[in-house]
Amino acid sequence: MVATGTGIAPFRAFLHRLFMEHTTARQLFQGQAWLILGVPTTGGLLYPQEFAAMQQNAGTILQGGGGGVNGESSSSSQFQVTYAISREMTNRQGGKLYVQDV
Repeated sequence: MVATGTGIAPFRAFLHRLFMEHTTARQLFQGQAWLILGVPTTGGLLYPQEFAAMQQNAGTILQGGGGGVNGESSSSSQFQVTYAISREMTNRQGGKLYVQDV
C-alpha cells in the first residue's frame, strides 16, 4: 500500500480492521501488509500511535537501518511500515526521498 498525506485514510481503515479488530479476516490473514507512507516532514506523519499499536498486535519489531523515521523501519511477517519523508530523508542519488524511491 502506498499513500501520501491524507491519502492514508482508506489504508488506515483497512489496517485497523485487519490488526485491531477481532474479525474473521484478522484470524484468516496469512500474508504481509506493507505500508509506504510519504509526507514532507516528520511533523506531518499521521496516526503514528495507531500504527504502533497495529504493529504490536501484528507482532512487529522495530529494526534500524531502514527507511523509517530516523533511519528506522519496522517489519514482521505480517506488517511492515516504511516512511518516505521528502524534506528530511534522501534517496540513493542524494535527492529527496519520495514514495517511488522506496
